[in-house]
Amino acid sequence: MAKSIIILITALVITSTAGAQPFGYTPLQIQSLFSEDFRNEQFEQALIYGRWLVEAHPREMEDYPGNFPAERNFRRMIDIYEYMSTQQEDPTLREAYLDSSLQMFDRVFALFTEDEIDFYRWHFNRGRFYQSNSDHIQNAFQLALRQYEKMFMLDPKRATESGGGYYVQLIVQNYARQNDSENAFMIMAMAEEYADETTLQLFAETRNELITDPEERIELLTGDLEAEPDNVELMQELYELYLAVGARDNARNMAVRMYEVEPSVTNITRLADKAENNGDYRDAIRYLAEAHSIQQGTVRARTSLRIASNHMSLRDLQEARRFARRAASEDPNWGEPMITIAQIYGEAVSRCAGSDMTRIDKAVYWLVLDYLDRATQRNSGVRSTVQRLYRTFEPVTPTAEEKFYQNWNTGDRIRIDGSLRDCYSWIGEETTVR
Repeated sequence: MAKSIIILITALVITSTAGAQPFGYTPLQIQSLFSEDFRNEQFEQALIYGRWLVEAHPREMEDYPGNFPAERNFRRMIDIYEYMSTQQEDPTLREAYLDSSLQMFDRVFALFTEDEIDFYRWHFNRGRFYQSNSDHIQNAFQLALRQYEKMFMLDPKRATESGGGYYVQLIVQNYARQNDSENAFMIMAMAEEYADETTLQLFAETRNELITDPEERIELLTGDLEAEPDNVELMQELYELYLAVGARDNARNMAVRMYEVEPSVTNITRLADKAENNGDYRDAIRYLAEAHSIQQGTVRARTSLRIASNHMSLRDLQEARRFARRAASEDPNWGEPMITIAQIYGEAVSRCAGSDMTRIDKAVYWLVLDYLDRATQRNSGVRSTVQRLYRTFEPVTPTAEEKFYQNWNTGDRIRIDGSLRDCYSWIGEETTVR
């Protein structure tokens, strides 16, 4: 019975379409009714109009006074679902409404670009959402920390100063609890110039917990290394100590020295990690390619997929797909490469269509779903990730009305290439009308 309730609620969230306007109202009337019901806390009635608004996600509206609140509609729907979760005695229903809120977050990141919305603020809001509902969301604290770290990477100054240092302190303390000194030191080094006295004190205490007397240890090991210039173990300890004291240039130089003395996979990938963290994606690709050349077995697939990710960061989607395909061939039982290709094609739609998405662009999302299906066929362990992405992409595939106007029938094969738009010419794949 509980499972049936979840399925019913999820269906209510995703079944409204951009072509089915409630009660025949105009978009402007729908927006007005939604806003009024929300202000009056008539949330169940507001959902009727809000579902249409987030599914259709218009970015502008004729005759709307002022700037149209496309982003605000998603914020309000999150608030509505979160409020309705608090009214449920059945924990299954409560979790279902919270999951609906989380779907709204996923849709915002899928539909809007960083030029349109403040990604920092949305990561912050999602982190607060996890914390506020931690009693009803599994692993909520760690999920919140991931969001706070994402917002930190977007703007270290803003994140460090936010909440009097509360959020950066949480991130650092979490890494310290895991004895992950490298990440703890990296965050502290990035945050120090913006931190207040309280936060700086916590950083100092954390360093003391993770390593004792680092300056004295550095002095000792530097002398030892002069006597044994090729001792990689000494270099490794010095590298970690440099990170501990925030000497990032010295740490990088030591990482390069380890690589030059012993170009092992570990030493190569360390340089790749640093390049990625600094946004030097081309250097990261170069190091990862070198690591790949000496790796054996299916572990090479992980490196290929990291190369694909770096190409995505460089906005080179065609190369990203090439390396994701290579990863798929190197480990036929791994579903992640298929998920990555799905995300690449989803990104291709955002790049090609921008805010002017048409039914032709939406057809590419069928190909996205094809690759998500292939991911679970390869590896059932990715099912939860695939289901989450399905909830993002399936609602924006062409509606029945849009298929009618294109003369597309369920089961037809159509080609995703330059015949749709020139910017899809590199894709060159077929998909099935759903």
